[in-house]
Amino acid sequence: MDKVLKRHKRVFVFLRTLVSGTLKRIYRFHPEKADVGKGPFLITANHNGNLDPALLALSFSEHMYFVSSEHVFRKKFVSWLLIYFFGPIARLKGMTDATAALNVIRHVKKGTNVCLFAEGNRSYNGVTGPIFPATGKLAKATGAPLITYRFEGGYLTSPRWSKYSRKGYMRGYVVNVYTPEQLKQMTPDEVNDHIRADIWEDAFERQAIKPIEFKGKNLAEGLEKAFYFCPKCGKTGTLHSEGDVFSCTCGMRVRYNTLGFFEKVSPSDSEPIFTTTRDWDFWQNKRILEYADSLADDEIAYSDEDVMLIAVGAKHKDSVAEIGKLSISKKELSVGSHRFPLDRVSSMGLVGVYKMLFSMDGKSYELRAAKTPYCGRKYFTFYELLKNRPEN
Repeated sequence: MDKVLKRHKRVFVFLRTLVSGTLKRIYRFHPEKADVGKGPFLITANHNGNLDPALLALSFSEHMYFVSSEHVFRKKFVSWLLIYFFGPIARLKGMTDATAALNVIRHVKKGTNVCLFAEGNRSYNGVTGPIFPATGKLAKATGAPLITYRFEGGYLTSPRWSKYSRKGYMRGYVVNVYTPEQLKQMTPDEVNDHIRADIWEDAFERQAIKPIEFKGKNLAEGLEKAFYFCPKCGKTGTLHSEGDVFSCTCGMRVRYNTLGFFEKVSPSDSEPIFTTTRDWDFWQNKRILEYADSLADDEIAYSDEDVMLIAVGAKHKDSVAEIGKLSISKKELSVGSHRFPLDRVSSMGLVGVYKMLFSMDGKSYELRAAKTPYCGRKYFTFYELLKNRPEN
């Protein structure tokens, strides 16, 4: 065993022992022991919280490496610590990175376990998102067993749009183990279908079956980072959150309660148009397409001032290319004097709430607020829905 792997294994065991009780208590997390024998394995799971890797590791006794977004390798000293103690595998956010896939295969072939989150993104609405199409092909290529793992309660414990976590109930457990022989009998698409079914989670379907309170402070704050079209007036950029209330300048207002549902703020208010972030988001996606259809090709859909355009180079080096006005139309994304035709943008992804990553002509870029935080999701969703709409 080489020295680096020994170090990573010792750190894994040490931290797992040191922080397991704290993590379980803070998140009220109940991990089920994974009785899966000896690896190497490829593990894939749904994704809702920043600490999902640490929580998932509590179910396993063996060390594993995690596939991480490339941006964590650009945090200077913090990145050095992550690389030295954990050795994550870098993947460019928003795209299937061939280099990352090869590194996953190499790690597994060397006898180490690897975990990746097949969605590549945390859920904004409480429902498991689409998985990367290449996941099934990668699982087959490793030649190792595939383990699927599901988190329950993660979205309502730590909503992506909120900076506050809540205390309720979380569970994590292995759903299935697929042997190499079983994987050989499946096509990559069939493997994807199994993964999708195994890690699928709908927070509100689960709440309907067994309601659990998720208590915390300022329960609604941050909702406008993810939900930016008002269902009453249909406008964007008019929503605001404060405490547990989410409201619009048109008079629409709802309270986000401890069960994760929207309810009336006062008895005199009308009933909420949507009672869940899931249903609000599904409607919002349709509204975005209607909005896009109402715009001329070069008409600005959204814009925000003081956004940094960062060019990401080799070895995770980055530099600020420009700070300017960010805008998007049906034809292009622009930052100041820089123009990026959408038909040449090959991928786009989100980091956290505000940061957005995209690639064009083999080059990678990051968008980050220079001053006031902006809603990166409206740009990402606009791009994704236009790119993937049926007529395209």
